[in-house]
Amino acid sequence: MKVKSLPLAGAAAMAAACALFAMASPARAAADSVVVFNEIHYHPADEINETEWIELRNLQGVDVDISGWRMRGGADFDFPEGTVVPGRGYLVIAKVPTQIAGALGPFDGNLSNSGEELRLENRNRRVMDRLDYGDDGDW
Repeated sequence: MKVKSLPLAGAAAMAAACALFAMASPARAAADSVVVFNEIHYHPADEINETEWIELRNLQGVDVDISGWRMRGGADFDFPEGTVVPGRGYLVIAKVPTQIAGALGPFDGNLSNSGEELRLENRNRRVMDRLDYGDDGDW
């Protein structure tokens, strides 16, 4: 069997398509996990009661066991054995978990009111999602 090479015009078109794809791709790779940061409450009006919380979201339709995972950044939390995020569901980790029904916690530290980075790491310490938030700009 003979293999023919692409004509020059075909090769140029392929190179242009690859370059266009590379430019259209976001600079930051997408999350490596189906469990991602969804929402954070980092600058509460009532700082005395420490109402900070972080919400995770499961993007899949099946339950995901995150036992042994951990969150690092301004808020540190180790997920205990048996922690499962329901399919297409949410999980809240709170500074004071008794303030939110069903929340896990407490987490160590405080969320910066001006912004910082949070990481969600699996049990092998691989970063599964990263969130860099702040008071201004896009995040």
